[in-house]
Amino acid sequence: MRTALRTSIVTVALAGAVLVPTAGAAFAAPATAPQPAAASDNSRYEGEPVYVGEGLVAVLRNKEEGPEAWIREVGPDWKPGDTYMVHVVTKLDRTLPHDKAKGLDLELTKAASAHPVLVVTAADGGAKSYPLPAGEASTDCRVGPVGQAIGAGMTAELYVSELGPKVVLLEAGDGGRGFDQLDRTHPSLPESAGIIARIVNPSGAKPVFEWKTQGGNDTVGRVAFPAFPKGCKPSYAFTDDKPVTKPSTPAPTATPAPVRPQTAGQTSVVPKGPVAAGAELPVATGSDTADTADTATLAAGGGLIAAFGALVAGVVLRRRAARG
Repeated sequence: MRTALRTSIVTVALAGAVLVPTAGAAFAAPATAPQPAAASDNSRYEGEPVYVGEGLVAVLRNKEEGPEAWIREVGPDWKPGDTYMVHVVTKLDRTLPHDKAKGLDLELTKAASAHPVLVVTAADGGAKSYPLPAGEASTDCRVGPVGQAIGAGMTAELYVSELGPKVVLLEAGDGGRGFDQLDRTHPSLPESAGIIARIVNPSGAKPVFEWKTQGGNDTVGRVAFPAFPKGCKPSYAFTDDKPVTKPSTPAPTATPAPVRPQTAGQTSVVPKGPVAAGAELPVATGSDTADTADTATLAAGGGLIAAFGALVAGVVLRRRAARG
């Protein structure tokens, strides 16, 4: 009886062990098929593409960000309907309305109005205009560009906008290729640039552009930026740079006389008696010292002779007494 019961228990246990994985698989949550990655949202950069030459297309926009012209490199065989979401060469807007690319002069005109226009001027002087979609007018804080030759075959274009002063450095060769840009966050070129170009007082009301190029004289060129238009409210508070003041030099203090170190043979003498009380004692000269020494020697010799004579006399008297 017991043997049959044990056999039944073992059979049930083995059956449960076999059926548990199957039941777990049956009640497991069904696996979801991997979903394809969502396509990237390019709505921020989409616009009206127009071919402007030299393998470049301008994507024209005028939405809540304001008028924009994204200049992208598409190649000389581009035609309407082809993709234009490719490499960006430059972007024109209200803060940077002018730039150059591949020999073309690009300028976003009437940027503060409701009807801005992109003007593209080729190397031969021919110009074409491309109106942007209509938008809303805004307060125009932009002034510039104001050109300034700085030497070494370079020019600088000065701008002022609600974002502050900006300098666009251009090289004379290669159709005015951009060299670098300066603004409030990047007001100076590094020392490795080989030239000096910086914005002095970049966050102030009256910024100044300074430069010094190789091959010119040793003087530093200076020119003020255009003044901010009336009613313009920059996006930052003016904080004029304070002049650097040199710390005052403290008056020189008297240098104490050096203390001469004592040698091993020197000993300190503590005055006693009248010297300690401040009395002045006479100082014996060399002749007085010699006379005193001679007198003491003579006195000592006389004393010895007298003592010897007294001794001899005593001996003689004793002998005479003995004889008598």
